[in-house]
Amino acid sequence: MPPTDCDWKVIEGFGSDEEYERFRARIVEQTKSGLAKEERVKRRYSGIDWDERWYRCAATKQTWRLVAPDPPFNGIFEPV
Repeated sequence: MPPTDCDWKVIEGFGSDEEYERFRARIVEQTKSGLAKEERVKRRYSGIDWDERWYRCAATKQTWRLVAPDPPFNGIFEPV
């Protein structure tokens, strides 16, 4: 039976670029399957032009932000 929830958990920093890329690939797969949808970033949380993307889980209707690592910042995945 396919998943019906995105099963997202807060990530307060990725351990490596590879970990971030694996996680991002998982989110991209969820958008392709219709489990999630990429949303327009409405308001950046910092003045820095980080690689930030927002995703909305179809099941929970909750929007999360994914910010790529940019050392010394390790990236983040959290609800908006």
